[in-house]
Amino acid sequence: MPLPSIAATDAPPLRLDQADFILSDRPEPPPDSAAWRAQILPDDWLASRPGVSGYGWYRLRFALPGKPDELYALHVPLLKSVGAVYVNGINVGQTGIFERTASAERLVHDAPLLVPARGLFANVPRFFSIRPELLHAGANTVHLRLQVTPGASGVLSRITVGPEPVVRSEYERRVFVSVTGPRMISIFSVGFGLFILLLWLRRRHESMYGYFALTALAFALFVAGRFVITEPPIPFPYWGVLVWVGLEGYIVFMCLFALRYAGWHWPRLERWLWAYLAVSPFIDYASFVGIGGWIPEHWWLMTFVLTLVYVGFFWTIAGQRRTLETLGLAIAGSVKLIISANERLLPHPIDLPRYQPFAYLPMFIVIGWILIDRFVKALNESEKLNAELEQRVAQKHAELEQSYQRMQQMERQQAIVEERRRIMSDMHDGIGAQLISTLSLVEHGECAATEVAAALRECLDDLRLTIDSLEPTENDLLPVMGNLRYRLDERLSKQGIDLDWRVSEVPGLSCLTPQNVLHILRILQEAFTNIVKHAHATNIHVETGLDAAGEHVYIQVRDNGTGFSSERTGRGLASMRHRAKLIGGHLDIQPSAAGTTLNLLLPVS
Repeated sequence: MPLPSIAATDAPPLRLDQADFILSDRPEPPPDSAAWRAQILPDDWLASRPGVSGYGWYRLRFALPGKPDELYALHVPLLKSVGAVYVNGINVGQTGIFERTASAERLVHDAPLLVPARGLFANVPRFFSIRPELLHAGANTVHLRLQVTPGASGVLSRITVGPEPVVRSEYERRVFVSVTGPRMISIFSVGFGLFILLLWLRRRHESMYGYFALTALAFALFVAGRFVITEPPIPFPYWGVLVWVGLEGYIVFMCLFALRYAGWHWPRLERWLWAYLAVSPFIDYASFVGIGGWIPEHWWLMTFVLTLVYVGFFWTIAGQRRTLETLGLAIAGSVKLIISANERLLPHPIDLPRYQPFAYLPMFIVIGWILIDRFVKALNESEKLNAELEQRVAQKHAELEQSYQRMQQMERQQAIVEERRRIMSDMHDGIGAQLISTLSLVEHGECAATEVAAALRECLDDLRLTIDSLEPTENDLLPVMGNLRYRLDERLSKQGIDLDWRVSEVPGLSCLTPQNVLHILRILQEAFTNIVKHAHATNIHVETGLDAAGEHVYIQVRDNGTGFSSERTGRGLASMRHRAKLIGGHLDIQPSAAGTTLNLLLPVS
């Protein structure tokens, strides 16, 4: 924010509020002999000469104790519409381009109504530098030419003349109050209103945010049109209607915001407010064009009535809740009401600064703080809830992890029990039965030593098969076949049987559980036992691979023995087929005179 400059001199400026006036189309200052008439400044044409437009000249005189040797300046706080300044007959500047008119005096109702409202709403202060050589010791004269277009207002404020640093300091203060401040407030209102509007779009159920966003945008329209924009983009009176609709919209949306903030739902009042906002543009238009009588002329008083309504709402809320924010909201609304009423209802010079834009600022700050604080609290609550939820999820996850570990431990214990039961059953049905049978024969002296040794050897082979089935396989058939070969090599070599081992890598088999591995080993053990005992073979061929369909892995055992008749199948072959079925596979035995071929098919999946 730029700060006003400090004056370089202590010389007080001159305040010129006594002037002479004349209506004249002359492009140059009229002579002193013209029909000048005394005029007190500020001069408002709507009051001093209503209905008149055209050109007017003001003459002001001031005296200096001596010829100055420093730069002087002239400050006009309020000048409408276009003006030019002459000091001792020399033009020192003008505010715009003068338009041609047919006569110096023209009534508004005789001229076209819809013309650009040049400077109708903006209150832009003017600053003119005066070179020292243009001034004299003693009397000096300032002429000011003013043009008022039809439909526009003509105003000339009091004029300040003095050393340039002093006048510039005063001018900069006035610029900040009349131009820079309203511009900053307009930009702030637009930005803040759009920000709150985006919040409302993400939280549609919070209508309070939406009403405040519309309040800020409507207020920005009013301030910009009333205090900032000097050249309206659309003709009068439409521009005036748009600006006043901004003010009326601001007040209506503020009333709706107050209702939502309080948590009140009054449908009748809300419908009345919307109806007021819908009909206001038409009544404003009638007021600007001068038709309709008393109601359009005094329609602007409704803005004060509704302001009293929402300020009353705020004080009621403050009395009910008794919090700092509700009290601040009520005080801010009251400050706005007092400043606006002072400028609109109480008589005061027209050229005084207008503080109405600043009157809304405390309320906007308080409401903005309330909404942002509420939004931040909602975010904090959401983050807190998320943190608590994450903590609870982590706690539940730990509990589930502990439960899962207990279940795994129970499953492992159950698997150990099941495996122990299986091993005990296998040993009881296999090794135990053989040992009991052999012991019975030995006790009765019905068995030779060689037969006892053979029976015990079978018991050891069965025990080894049980132990081998417990080895981890990781769904790989090769370790199973490798253990089998290790058990068979010595036995077959003692029998004079050559072993042609062509076992290769095959796809993983999910069926290779310890129980199924034992079934596979016993099927193959039975096959080798039959070959050794009955086939009188000299060569055994063992091969693994994948069938043509890719659905089964086969284990093939082929010998060159005498074979057997397929009609004579004992319990051993039936047990082999039953074990293959338990695995989910298939056993195919093809005897022939040249030998026997056994194919055990195991499912890949």
